Amino acid sequence: MGERDYRVLGPRSKAATGGKFLHLVREDAESSLCGIPRTVLEAPHFDSFMCVDCIEWLLKRRMVSSQFKPVARP
Repeated sequence: MGERDYRVLGPRSKAATGGKFLHLVREDAESSLCGIPRTVLEAPHFDSFMCVDCIEWLLKRRMVSSQFKPVARP
C-alpha cells in the first residue's frame, strides 16, 4: 500500500472510542481522519458502521488535494 492509501480500522475496545464505528487511517498517519489515535484501533469487525466524521474528512481532504499538483519525488 502507498502512503496515500487508507486503512479501515475499528476500536480495540468499545470504551476506547465510544462505540462500534470503523475509522479511516492514512498509511503514513498516527491517527484516524477524525483524530482517534491509531494505537487504540485494530483490524475491523465487519458488523460495524463507518464513522461519519471520517467520511466527511476524506471528502474534504480529496477536494482540497485535487486543487494542487503533486510534488515530484526524487
